[in-house]
Amino acid sequence: MGGITASSLPEQSKEFCTSVVIGEGEPLWPEVLRDFENGSLKPFYTQSPPGQFDLRDAPLPRFDLLDPTKYNRLTVQTSRGCPHKCEFCASSILLTSRYKLKPVEKVIAEIREIKKIWPRPFIEFADDNSFVHREHYKRLLRELANEKLRWFTEADVRVAEDDELLGLMRDSGCQQVLIGLESPPVLHGSSPGEGGRRATLDGIELKNNWKARQQDFYREAIAKIQSYGVTVNGCFILGLDADTPEVFDDVLQFVRNSGLYEVQVTFMTAFPGTPLYARLKQEGRIIRDKAWELCTLFDINFTPQHMSVAQLQAGFLKLVKELYSVEETHTRRRSFKRMLKVSPNFGRNTKREDRLLAA
Repeated sequence: MGGITASSLPEQSKEFCTSVVIGEGEPLWPEVLRDFENGSLKPFYTQSPPGQFDLRDAPLPRFDLLDPTKYNRLTVQTSRGCPHKCEFCASSILLTSRYKLKPVEKVIAEIREIKKIWPRPFIEFADDNSFVHREHYKRLLRELANEKLRWFTEADVRVAEDDELLGLMRDSGCQQVLIGLESPPVLHGSSPGEGGRRATLDGIELKNNWKARQQDFYREAIAKIQSYGVTVNGCFILGLDADTPEVFDDVLQFVRNSGLYEVQVTFMTAFPGTPLYARLKQEGRIIRDKAWELCTLFDINFTPQHMSVAQLQAGFLKLVKELYSVEETHTRRRSFKRMLKVSPNFGRNTKREDRLLAA
């Protein structure tokens, strides 16, 4: 076993397998295979020093072994890590503290291998935060524009600051960016007890409170990105420490008013290895210690601060029914199409424009 959870809980993982790979897999996997062939698997394989694998040395995946008819997308990693450190995050920052880029030439080589089995593929760039180093990604996007593919990725709201980058995303086939908004920028009062929401993201990003400082720009960023024909999937976390029972309506109203094309809602989840899990355990708020089966994003494994578990569950279910109703979904789609028809930033790629307006 390997990956983020196994690396965070190696001793527990060992109960269910012969060997545990701790850290990034690429530098350890050849050794695992050699030991397997020799019948001498070790109980643990640990990357040393941790998190230092260079993506310039990443091997070319064997895409030729895949049957593309069984997939609605194939994944390519263009970077690893994230410059931010969110308390709840259980992504590749638990494997490496560095933000690392895969060379443009390697990314293009992987895409061309995919195109051998799927001529017009839909690609997910499996990054935690694309576009951190903008000049690198502008070079990549210029190359992608020649590959005739559709793709989506994850990024933060800073992508909206760069018109050149947005134009290159549009012209290279970007369909959607998933952005962790976490909580809507709504202000009802001065404290959580009064329904206050401004402090919801305060302290969530542990390096310099970056998330909290972006909230006021959410609407502007969504409008800017989507004006280029790139839809935004806004992700919200329910049950943050400043959340009150008003949060569910706050999310619904923000989604309606912001013009978001798509939305994703999940429970705050204390994953093993995260600062959030350590803090909630110290505070006695983990419902059942080591109940990793609750780490699904759709189960609750902690006691909320300003509402009961039952209130969080009920409010979440009610919100989901409203957000994903046929009427709400169609309204979001129609709003996006109306905006595109008058957007000055959309239309350079006529075929893509027609496809989006017909969707």
